[in-house]
This record gives sequence, structure tokens and C-alpha cells, in this order.
Amino acid sequence: MKKIVNLILSITAFTLLTYYSYQTYNSAKELERVNKNYYEAQTDIKDLISRKFSSILSTISLGTIEDKDSKESKLNELKAERIILKESTKQSVIKLSIVALAIVLLYFILNLTTYTLLIGLSSLVTLIFGVITPILMIVIHKYVDYLGDIILSYESKTIIGTIQHLYSSQNYPVAIIILLFSIIVPLLKTILMITITILKEQHKANKLLKVFKHLGKWSMLDVFVVSLLLVYLSMGSSQNSYSEIENGLYIFLIYVILSIITSLAVEKLLKSKDKTI
Repeated sequence: MKKIVNLILSITAFTLLTYYSYQTYNSAKELERVNKNYYEAQTDIKDLISRKFSSILSTISLGTIEDKDSKESKLNELKAERIILKESTKQSVIKLSIVALAIVLLYFILNLTTYTLLIGLSSLVTLIFGVITPILMIVIHKYVDYLGDIILSYESKTIIGTIQHLYSSQNYPVAIIILLFSIIVPLLKTILMITITILKEQHKANKLLKVFKHLGKWSMLDVFVVSLLLVYLSMGSSQNSYSEIENGLYIFLIYVILSIITSLAVEKLLKSKDKTI
């Protein structure tokens, strides 16, 4: 009976984590789409002048000549939609964090093997969504007298998108380093930990343990590389530009925490097996 309850708890927790990871990714991509439309609508100088002229004309005429600029109305709609989506993405991250915390606390309920497998699979899911969800938004703007702020460019960056951009712009060394230490090594390490957990025979697990310990030496490099990536992406920020952290970074942070706990759980699992031999 206890095994069935543990299995139900594990499946439920993993399903919720996957669902909220996807929901966080989905809301982030939707916000990215709305942000793109919102900022691109402000890059056209002719439209900006037209909207300003319509606004001034409406003010001078004391409202007798109404501003019926459909583009201005569309801009206001996008602005309102941005506010709603920002709150939605915030709630998604909070829910995902709560589920991740619940999975960590299941340590006190589940047996060690089930718990290690659960948290290993959870770290794998958050890693995947962490690298495909936008981590940073960058907007470059310039203030022009009488016209106000003019948006010059808008970009939303994901880890994997940044690697593709660096590769296409022939920044091969940087692209390879980020690919290696933010995707390949974490992915291999997570899959390896899951495999070690699944293998029941001690001698098979020991064959992979040496590789696991070797990869463990690079365990914090993923955090370091992503930190460097954020610095690189936001480099040049000034009064004419600003950047904003997006959901992908929070998902990746959850992955890092779950990955560290998975490593500790795997080591404890192997030690417990040693004692039984």
C-alpha cells in the first residue's frame, strides 16, 4: 500500500512540475510575442509622428476633434495585454517554484530510490525548459525632443537562441563554451544520475560512478556560464537601453537547485547500497 501511495505521489508531483514548466514556458513565449508587437509598433517614426500630431490636435481642440488613431488604440491594447501577461508569467513561476519545493520535501516521505529518480527526472525537465524559455529581454531606445522615447530595437534571448546567434555570427569559441557547459554537460550529468538510480546492480552503477564524479567537478560551471551569458547579453546597457530578466532564468535556477539535490541523493543512494553489500 505504501509503495502505491509513493508511486501516486511521485507521478502527481512530476506531472505537476512538467505542466507548470510548460505553462511558464508558454506564458513567457506569449509575453515575448506581445512585447515584440508592442515595441515594433513604436519603431516606425512616421506612425509616432502621426500619433503625436493626433494627440496634440485632440488637446488643442479640447476634445472636439477626437483622436481616432487605430494604431494608438492597438498600442494601448498591447500595453494592457502586456500587464496581464506579466502577472500571468509571475504566477506561473510562483506555482512552479512551489511544486519544485514540494518535490524537494518529498524526501521525508518517499524511499531514497524513488525520491532520487523523481528529483532526477524533475531536474531534466526544468533543464530542457530552462534553455528554450527566454531568459533576458533587451530594449534599446532613444529620447527625441517633442517625440519622446523612440524604440530602436527589441530582443528576447533564450540560451539556445543565443548559441545559434553566436554560431551564425561566427563567434564559434563562445558558442561552443556556452553549448558545452550550459546544455551538454548538465544534460549528460542529469541523464547519468537518472541511469545510476535505475541500475540496481552495484557493479553496473560503479562503472558510471567514475564518470559521474568527473562531471561533478564541473557541476557549478553551468551557473557560471549562464551568469557570463547574462553579462554578455546585457553588456552596453546605458540610459539608452534596459534589460529585464525573464522566466527562463528562474526555470534554469530551479534546475540548478534540483540538480544539486539529485547529486547528493545519488551519492547517498550509492553509499546505502555499499552498506547492504
